[in-house]
Amino acid sequence: MFHSFFKQFDLHYLKNRILHPISAKSGKTSITTHPVLWMFFIGLFLVVVALCCIRPEMFRTVGNSLPIHEAHAAKSRTISPDTANLLPVTAVAENEHPSKLDELKQKQRVAAWIAKRYRIAGTASNLFVSTAYKTAFDLGLDPHLILAVMAIESRFNPYAESAVGAQGLMQVMSKVHADKFEDHGGVQNALDPVVNIKVGARILRDYVRQKGSVELALKSYVGAAAMSHDGGYGSRVLSEYRMLKAVASGKRAPSLIQAKSPAKQRAARSVKNTADATPTEQKNGENNLNGNTDTML
Repeated sequence: MFHSFFKQFDLHYLKNRILHPISAKSGKTSITTHPVLWMFFIGLFLVVVALCCIRPEMFRTVGNSLPIHEAHAAKSRTISPDTANLLPVTAVAENEHPSKLDELKQKQRVAAWIAKRYRIAGTASNLFVSTAYKTAFDLGLDPHLILAVMAIESRFNPYAESAVGAQGLMQVMSKVHADKFEDHGGVQNALDPVVNIKVGARILRDYVRQKGSVELALKSYVGAAAMSHDGGYGSRVLSEYRMLKAVASGKRAPSLIQAKSPAKQRAARSVKNTADATPTEQKNGENNLNGNTDTML
């Protein structure tokens, strides 16, 4: 009995059992197993389970290093919104959401149209459009309205400045709205295109909330809130807005017809605003180079 018991632990015997698990001693084919082997594999399994509980990061690291995991990660990797704004549609992943693809196509159409209409570099146009779309999403505005204001105010000249202090793409009165530049490094960054768009759009959004309509908000934005008219400023902005909407949807819009020159806008509004403005408004000098002065809040 003892001889048969100790024979179970003989290495040569165990080797034969592992290499030749099929036995035909009784004339029948059957899989033979041994209690020692079962104990060994169960013990190994328990050790692995214990390590998983004690050091899960070790197994996570090993799993992440496997080629199949890396391939899956590369396939499912998506482009961040900020990067996607600067990439052409063809560079976007195939699994991108359809609405995002539509938005990127709109940006491309609008940026190309603005670059041609106002004769600015394509890279600059892409930056302005991308920033307008992102800012509009954050503030709850229509991006084409922001772009329309830029078109009328500065003709997309980021360095435009007026004699009374209106600056940048959206001709923001930086001295009047200095508090709105605090989160962007101060008024010294008023000519930064991105900062100027964000601050100007925020001012426009505040006017929309206060006045209850885009028309009245534009009237306040140009500094004509207390006047009977805005010298046609609102109608020009809305006309540009409708063209931008048409371009974004894929429709044709005139790109060679330039807007009225700033000199003509200033001359036309100067006579009317001087006659209608109150002494305080005249003192503040709310008419700037392109017909914009934000009223003081």
